[in-house]
Amino acid sequence: MESEKDKKLLENLAKHVGQVNTDLNNAKPKFMDAFFFPNKANVDRLVRYIKYAKKQILICVFNLTNDDLAAAILERHKAGVEIRVISDDECMENKGSDIHRLANSGIYVRTDDAPEVHMHNKFMVVDNEFVLTGSFNWTYQAGSKNQENLLVVDNKYYVTKYVDEFEKLWKSFKKNEVE
Repeated sequence: MESEKDKKLLENLAKHVGQVNTDLNNAKPKFMDAFFFPNKANVDRLVRYIKYAKKQILICVFNLTNDDLAAAILERHKAGVEIRVISDDECMENKGSDIHRLANSGIYVRTDDAPEVHMHNKFMVVDNEFVLTGSFNWTYQAGSKNQENLLVVDNKYYVTKYVDEFEKLWKSFKKNEVE
């Protein structure tokens, strides 16, 4: 392989292999978003992210009183998506909370187990593909009046961290099934 033609072929091949390596190591995200509240259009955007689920949704929320979000969760459940929810034991009893409605519909729900400690996380993992997290409480008030935010990322590092955290909490709240 000493000819000029062979050298050019090897140079081109090395260039293409280098580009493939760069593309694989710097994959462009499929899910990358940030949105802010109060904004009804962004509540609808969150509903679309919920409806993206085909296999599984893991949700940790302090409070859930937004009926649009609860309806989207119930719709995915009826479509056969496995859904597990972790919420705060005290907030679950608040007026307007949708947590009992989700549990009564067959969705697996657990809560924290101590009044002096709050399950204050606010995140969702969809199909182990992306995480949605931020300050946004899943309430009508948060979508219509509060200054809140949500971030969507699909980086595997973060997805794995959030799934692991969810599973750790799920296991630790094993005695607190909501029926």
